[in-house]
Amino acid sequence: MVMSRDREETAGSLSRQASTASSPDGSEPKAANRSKANIRVSLACVQCRSKHVKCDATLPACNRCQLEDKPCFYAKSRRGIRDPKKRSLISDKPPTSSTGTFFSTSNFSPAAPSVQSLHDLPGGWTVNSEPHTSVSPKSEKELFLDLFYSYFHPSYPCLPPKRFFVHHVEADPDSYHFLLSVLNFCGSLYQNQAPSDDLRETAYSIACGTLPFTVQSVQGLLILSIGAFGEMKFDHHASWANRAVTMAVEIGMNRKTFADGTVNSVLAESYRRTWWCLTFQDSARTLCEVGTPISVADVDSDVDLPCEEWEYESGIIPQPISQSHYETRVELGQSDFSSMAYLIEICKIQTDLILPYHEATEDKKSEMFERADSRICDWLRRVPKWKMNLVDPDGVVDVILYHGVAMAHVNRLRIRQSAPRSGLNVREYFPLGPAKGPERKGQMVKGFGWNSHPIEIQAANSYCDLFRHPFPTRSLRAVFATGMLRVIIAYLDACVFLGLDSPVFRERINRLVQILTAHGETWPLSRKIAEDIKVVAKEYLTPQISPSWRPVIPQTEAWVPVSSSLLDETPALTTAFGLEPYQPVFQVGGWSMNDSWPANLTDIYQG
Repeated sequence: MVMSRDREETAGSLSRQASTASSPDGSEPKAANRSKANIRVSLACVQCRSKHVKCDATLPACNRCQLEDKPCFYAKSRRGIRDPKKRSLISDKPPTSSTGTFFSTSNFSPAAPSVQSLHDLPGGWTVNSEPHTSVSPKSEKELFLDLFYSYFHPSYPCLPPKRFFVHHVEADPDSYHFLLSVLNFCGSLYQNQAPSDDLRETAYSIACGTLPFTVQSVQGLLILSIGAFGEMKFDHHASWANRAVTMAVEIGMNRKTFADGTVNSVLAESYRRTWWCLTFQDSARTLCEVGTPISVADVDSDVDLPCEEWEYESGIIPQPISQSHYETRVELGQSDFSSMAYLIEICKIQTDLILPYHEATEDKKSEMFERADSRICDWLRRVPKWKMNLVDPDGVVDVILYHGVAMAHVNRLRIRQSAPRSGLNVREYFPLGPAKGPERKGQMVKGFGWNSHPIEIQAANSYCDLFRHPFPTRSLRAVFATGMLRVIIAYLDACVFLGLDSPVFRERINRLVQILTAHGETWPLSRKIAEDIKVVAKEYLTPQISPSWRPVIPQTEAWVPVSSSLLDETPALTTAFGLEPYQPVFQVGGWSMNDSWPANLTDIYQG
C-alpha cells in the first residue's frame, strides 16, 4: 500500500529530521565530524525542555540543573556559535550511567517475582494485587527488570525473553543504554516505593536527544510511548510513537529481509514482534484520537508472523509463516496459528474496517457495518476452542489472545456506538445517547437461537466473561482501559437510554470500575476513566427507577425500549437440537459463554 501524499510528506519530513540526528548503523552522522562552529546551544538544555520549564542556558550547566543537582547537556543545532570559549563548554552528549555492567550476576534473578494475592470479586471475577516490598539499592535494577518482564512484557512481547536479553546487554551494554533507561522507568511503575520521577526524567531526557538508528532505539521509543499513553502524556506519546515508526521504516524493519538477515533466530523473532507491536499501538491510538499518527497501515510491509509465546521463551524458533501463507491457510479452513497471528488479524480488521466506519458516508455505512461485523464474528468462530479457554492446564494465561478476544468484542461495540461518542471524554459525550444505525434492523424478530439481549449487551457480557480468568490485572496493556470504557458505556446506555435498567447491569458497571481502579494503581489513564465513570453513573443512574421514567431527550431521538415481557422470556428449545435451553436474561450468578457454536446460527452470541 502506498502512502497518501500528505502522510508521505509528513513521514518524509520526520525521516529527514531523524536522519540528521544519526545514521542507521548507530554511528554518529556526518555532521558530527564537522567543526563545532556548526553547533549552537539550543534555547534550553534537554532537561529543561523535557519538563517544559524556562532555562537560562548557562554554560556548562544551567542554574536550574545546578540547583537540582541534575546532569545538564544541550541538543545540537544547525546554527553555529562563534565564540570558541562557549563552544568548548557545550556538552551535547547525555550523561553516561555509572561504570560497570547493568546487571550484577550475583543479584540477578532469572525468575520473575511470584508473590501475589488474588482478591475475589462477586460472581467469580478476580482482581490481582501485589504486596509492596521495599527496594534494595543493590538489587534495584534487577528488580525493575523483573517487574517489567512480569507485568509490561506479556502484553507487548517485543523484546527477547529475559535470559536472552540479559545476555545481549552484558555483551554490548552501550547499545542498550537508552532501552535500559526505559525499562528501568517502566518497571518502577509497578513498585510504589521506587523513584519513578527520577527514572522518568532520565528516560525522557535521553529520548529527547540524539538516538542511533538501531532496533534498540525503536524498541525504547515504542515502550516509552506506551508508558506515556498510560500516564496521559499524550503529546510525548504521539511524538515518540511517530519517531519510532519513522526510524523503523528508515532502517527497513517493515521488510521481511530485515529479520531474515539476522543470524540469531531469537533476535530475528524480536525484530518481527517489534514491528507488529508498532502496528498494535498505532491502531489503538488512532481509535482514541490521540495525536496525528504516521499510520503503519499505510506502510508497505511483508514482515512474517510471530511464533507462539512458549516457542519464543524456549529460544527454539520455528520457521515463520508469511502473511500470504496465513491467508491461504485460513481460506482452507486451517486454524493452527500462534496467538500473536490471531491478534494481528483482528488488529487488521480494526484498522481496515472499524476505523473507517464512522467516517464513511451514510450510503456506505450499512455495507461497511455488515462486512466489519461478519469478519469479527468469523474471527471469533475460527479461534480454536482450546485457545479460547485462555488458560492452559498449568494455569498459564494466554495474555496475547486475551487482548485479541477483548478487541473483537470491543470492536463489535464500537461500530454500534455513535461517532460523536468516540475518544476518552465520557463525561462530555455520554449525554448524546446511543446511535441509531443499520444494526438495529430486525433485532426484535424471534427465531431459533433468539436472544432478547441487544447485541451490545451480549458483546459486553462476553467481554466481562474474560475476567473470570485469574491473571494479574496489572499485566494488561496501558491502553486496555479505552476498550473497557466502551463496555461500560454499553451497560450505562442500557440502564439510562434503552429502558433495560437492572441491578445486574449496575453491578457489572461497579465491578468494571473496580478493575479499572486496580489497573489505575499503575496507569493514571485507567484511574481517570474510572473516576469519570463514577461521575457519569452518579449523575445519570438514579437510585430507583420508576416504571414510567424515561430520559429527557428529544422525541425524534427517543428509543422504543424493549418490552419488559421479552426480558422475562426464555426461548424454549426441543431436545432434538441437542442444545440446552438458554439461561435467563438476568442471571446474577454468572454468564459464561457456551462451549459449542451451532453451525446454522448467524450471530456469534446466539448459542
